[in-house]
Amino acid sequence: MDKSFVQNRMLEYAKSSGRSLSEISKKMGHRSNYISGAVSGHFEPKLEEVLYFCEILGVHPSDFFREEPLTLEEQQICQKIRRISKTQRKIIQLMLDEFLKTDRK
Repeated sequence: MDKSFVQNRMLEYAKSSGRSLSEISKKMGHRSNYISGAVSGHFEPKLEEVLYFCEILGVHPSDFFREEPLTLEEQQICQKIRRISKTQRKIIQLMLDEFLKTDRK
């Protein structure tokens, strides 16, 4: 994973959040141009800052660092699954297994 991966991903998530780069920077406790500097390559943000960025935007770090990005719909599904109980997840897993069996026939 190269430096541009983090830059591109931060810009992508910032845009999809509907917030300005300045607003996110301030929310993180930085000057208004912090995120702008990070996404333009002026500096490489520390991992802690990237994780805080994710927290502020409600992005799971595994989604942020995933090489093949999830669609917005897939991200929303993952976020919902993380909030339900283990038993409910097992039920969803069984349902998905059944759907996939049906698709193969």
